[in-house]
Formats: sequence, C-alpha cells, structure tokens
Amino acid sequence: MITSLAEVRRLAESKADENRNFRRYLTAHHFPEEPFHILAAEIESGIDCTECANCCRQLVVSVSEAAVEEIAAFLDISPEEVVRLYTAPDAAVPGNRLLRQENDACVFLDGNLCMIYEARPKACRDFPHVTAHSRTLGSRFSSLCRNAWLCPIIYNAIEGYKHLTGYTSRGRT
Repeated sequence: MITSLAEVRRLAESKADENRNFRRYLTAHHFPEEPFHILAAEIESGIDCTECANCCRQLVVSVSEAAVEEIAAFLDISPEEVVRLYTAPDAAVPGNRLLRQENDACVFLDGNLCMIYEARPKACRDFPHVTAHSRTLGSRFSSLCRNAWLCPIIYNAIEGYKHLTGYTSRGRT
C-alpha cells in the first residue's frame, strides 16, 4: 500500500489517462460496486488519516445551517459567531457558506488534527466517499479517479479495484 503523498500524487497524475479508460471499462462491463466498497473499507481501516490530513488542506467544505449549529454547540458559542469567525461566503453559490481556509488549510486544522472532529460537517465525516453510502458509486467514481492524487485511500482503492476486476492498462482481462 502506498501512503507517501508525494508518491501517490506522482503515480495518480501519471495514471490519469489509465483511470479514465478504467472508468469506461467499468461502465462497459457492469461490475458490481460492493467489491469496491469492501476493498475501500479495508484500505481505509489500514490508513491513519492523521498522518496525512491532505483533504483538510486541499478541499473546501460547504457547511449547512445544521452543521453551523452543531459546530457552535461543540465550541459553546453562538451560530452567528461560527459564521463570522469560521466561514466565508461561497462565491459560486449565493447564500452558501464554506469553512474558511487559513494558511492553506481548513480553519479547524491544527497540525494534522481536526479541532472539531466530533462536530465536523458531513462532507468531512464521509470523506473519502469510497465506502457504501446512500448514493451509488455511479458518477462519483469519476470524481474519485480525479481525486486519486489527493488521498492514499482513494488511490489504493482504485488500484486495488483494477486488480479485482482484471483490468490492465490496455483494458483487457
């Protein structure tokens, strides 16, 4: 299993075309999602995210009103203070709020640890979105392949799934 962020990024970027072809291969062969979810869960359980926290440095997280209230309760401050101190308006979606970024990371990241871990937003709890959730893998596999550089869990799950499905870089079993 590859856990070095530099190596994951290098390999994922070099395999961008291969991953696009793999997505097409999966679509053409109608592989079930369950084996991917099982594999991804096994990989996820073997990786300590606090060794990485790259997602907290690279991704921007939208926060709902309910998430703001949960963070406020956890921090023992008002929701208005959470909005004022820890969020920023989303330029792409009027009325939407994003967790603020400071020093190229989420405002709540301290080293590699989340200061609001118990109250983190759903997008953070669900990341890297590789295990079975309420939605099917479907179109999300495309975003997983695009984000393979970001997370050792995603990268290793995709590479493992290629092996499980018999995929080769030429797309033949």
